[in-house]
Amino acid sequence: MYEFIFLLIQGTSESETVLLQALQHMRKQTSEQLYTMKHDKQFTDVDWIILNEYLPEKLVQEMDAQRRTSVHRRLSITPEHDVQCVPADSRSEIVARAVELSEVPTIIENDAVSHASISSQHYTLHHDFVLRMFGFRAADSHKGQNMRNELITRFLTALSVDYEKQWYIGKIRRSTLYILMESVEKAKHRCSLKLHWKLLVQHCRFSPFLWYLIRFNKINWINKQLTRLLFDHIFLTIELILAFHSARTRMENIRLLFPELVSIDPQIWNEVYQETSFYHQMATYILLDLKESYPVCWRVEMTKRCAQMLLKYESTAIKELYQTGMLGETERSRILELIEKKLFNLEFSHVKMPKTEQTTIENTFDLLFFVRSIPDGEKLAWEAVMKPKHEWFQPGKVLIEKGKTVSSAYLIVRGVVQCEIDTHYIMYRSSNIIGIDALFSENLTAYGTYSVSGGLLEAYRIDRTLLNQLLVDDNIAPLIYCEIASHILNNKYQQDLKLNRLQVTLLLQNRAKFYRKQNDLLIHLEEYDRLFLVAGSISYYSKGQNLVYDSILFKMFQTPTDIFLDRSTVAYTWKNEDEIYLFKNDNINSRLSIQNFGSISNNLIYPRYSAQLAELSEY
Repeated sequence: MYEFIFLLIQGTSESETVLLQALQHMRKQTSEQLYTMKHDKQFTDVDWIILNEYLPEKLVQEMDAQRRTSVHRRLSITPEHDVQCVPADSRSEIVARAVELSEVPTIIENDAVSHASISSQHYTLHHDFVLRMFGFRAADSHKGQNMRNELITRFLTALSVDYEKQWYIGKIRRSTLYILMESVEKAKHRCSLKLHWKLLVQHCRFSPFLWYLIRFNKINWINKQLTRLLFDHIFLTIELILAFHSARTRMENIRLLFPELVSIDPQIWNEVYQETSFYHQMATYILLDLKESYPVCWRVEMTKRCAQMLLKYESTAIKELYQTGMLGETERSRILELIEKKLFNLEFSHVKMPKTEQTTIENTFDLLFFVRSIPDGEKLAWEAVMKPKHEWFQPGKVLIEKGKTVSSAYLIVRGVVQCEIDTHYIMYRSSNIIGIDALFSENLTAYGTYSVSGGLLEAYRIDRTLLNQLLVDDNIAPLIYCEIASHILNNKYQQDLKLNRLQVTLLLQNRAKFYRKQNDLLIHLEEYDRLFLVAGSISYYSKGQNLVYDSILFKMFQTPTDIFLDRSTVAYTWKNEDEIYLFKNDNINSRLSIQNFGSISNNLIYPRYSAQLAELSEY
């Protein structure tokens, strides 16, 4: 990109002096951008060590060694631009956000809200999003459908323009642009946003060849090939989903810039707006999971994108220098040729990882949420038990059907599972065991239809035999019972609680008291205390009667009560104040918001100058 040494083609000392000034100008511009990016929390995933390989001084130094010239020496003795002195109005303001992306919610629940609440709230709870059922007025259904199709077609056209701009500034590769554009064109023929999303998700599926290799991953050579191909596949998934997600502001911009379009039929506009919001929310959660599940792939992809964007930026800067006369035609052509060569290499190859960097995907077993509770001497034995249960699933695969008896639950390691419940979705990711409530209790059936969302799923299949093994291990059992209790409370008793799904999990993990294997223990519960009986039975004395209750039971006590637990009892107790605390705690609520990630990631890989590039006449 910056191999400017080709400029030194035995010119006069005067021409070399002008050339050196041009290089200093380029270095100054690049330094300003890097200063802004390095101090912006949105660019924390970029590997700056790798990116140094694409900066002017490093490449000029390499070319000096090849051509036996001294441009780098002359450039290095020139005082570097002090980025601290850049005027405040020329640097983008670094906006502090209340949400840390390192804390990714494991459950997202979408409930019905109005369009106004979606468009106006910046810090909304994770249970405040839904794709509403679209219903047009009966007397005008045909006209309404035609108007909806027209709006969707216009929006898809805007998406295609956004994708082209993303390619132009270096956010996506040309091959990715072709996939996105092909998907948009097919969706426009059907007037369907859903089809556009579905086609993108199809590209997140394993190819038949890669799927075949997974079955023989015990062979070393095949395992190496599998790792390389899996990295390529994850890179493409990140790029596709992030490109779609980055275009999410298009609809809102249309509403703000062209209110006349909205006023044609506000009801239909709101329906289309909510549909686009739904798919972008799904993309947000998938990106959050990809970022946490494949940190090496994510960091390489972000670094690669950043390098591509710097190359695109410098390409435009070279053209501007040429227009001012600081560069001649020959120099301009040679530098642009070198930049294109760098871009070509990034298009069809990988950013080289440092030798000290991990180049394999982390062992799946090590990611299980209960591994830290297992003594070191037992980990190998448990890994051998779990290994045969490890499976990959393609996007769209239905794991559990609503109302059916569950013979296997699924412990999610990487990926996202969506549970469809009537008019809304619940999204699950790492550390959730979907279907475990119905597997644990024969009296329960599947709460909803669970399927793999837009990305690959890596999970362990848990049958009743394995579940019993987990529940008899004193180190693992408390964590598994917490997962069972969380799913049963959320699926069967949520109407009796003040909390959403993730808050129920936090309640059980952090504030509730857990009882298991207690011999004739007497516990005292105050007024309004809660008890959830997961297994076994309890007995207590009330109104002159000795009452015995068997599991599964959730009960709120209206008067102080003494309860007897036996060795078979597995139960949780907590106070009403615990629920109130979690319900009102703003810190917990804000960090669970997926809308916040949308705000942050809008500029996830846009440097300060990207908006300027989009307005260039060349585009």
